[in-house]
Amino acid sequence: MPHNTREEKIVNAINLKKLPFRVSDKDVFSFTKELSLNLKKIFTLSKQKESINWCFSTQKKLKVFLIIFDANENTKSIYKEEVAKKLPEYSYKTIATIIDEGLTRGYFVNLKSSDLSKIQDKKIHNIRPSEELVADFINWNIDAICILKNYFDLKKKI
Repeated sequence: MPHNTREEKIVNAINLKKLPFRVSDKDVFSFTKELSLNLKKIFTLSKQKESINWCFSTQKKLKVFLIIFDANENTKSIYKEEVAKKLPEYSYKTIATIIDEGLTRGYFVNLKSSDLSKIQDKKIHNIRPSEELVADFINWNIDAICILKNYFDLKKKI
């Protein structure tokens, strides 16, 4: 193989040593083909649940969801303005539209909390993913881990 071919440049840029199993330089592209097939399986899983399909339908929705999910997991109140501040690449209107759509569809909820009881305005102060969405997202991750684990276990045996 001549020096500096496209394939060699790609192989040289990949850190194969980080993998939990050995992949030789000559096997990189069969490995990435298999990895691609497994990732397709994982993202096909997202279509099985309407809530996950909606969250993954655009990069913007996914980013909004992940911020709201993270706030939920860390038991922090979050509101539209704060989500918009964390995503400066998008306008407040875009973020608010996504959150409003998520609320309308029941994927997000306005969870009342005792520390917000003194607030008199009608703003949504504690956006959370719905219980269904949390369960669907966790199950999606479990399925994704299982798909990759099965693949990695197979690779370790070879």
